[in-house]
Amino acid sequence: MGVRTGLVALAVLCGISVAAAQSQLEAAEAAALKRAERIIKEHRLLTAKQQRCMSLIYRDDSTARTGKVGVYEVHDEMCGGDPNVSHRLFDLEIDMKTGVAKWDGAPDMEMRPVPKRAR
Repeated sequence: MGVRTGLVALAVLCGISVAAAQSQLEAAEAAALKRAERIIKEHRLLTAKQQRCMSLIYRDDSTARTGKVGVYEVHDEMCGGDPNVSHRLFDLEIDMKTGVAKWDGAPDMEMRPVPKRAR
């Protein structure tokens, strides 16, 4: 069960308003996206130009413990490419308590620890 579905179900069971559950979901989503952006920059997973031309998508299969974020190319006038196409670069799985992240940026696309910061 995704975070969104779980929060709504919990809200109904506990008598919490759906708006409050939605607010918690938005906060979790914002925190995961902010951490993903920081990890990409700190570990230099993408060049500066790639960072300007990326889009982060919060995955519905995220949990309260693990934020899952998809990293995609943006194609527009500034970044170039076909605006109707958005290639997936990699996914990040972030432990929201510890900040430790895994990614599938290796050729075999297996989830592995994010590499140490490149110099």
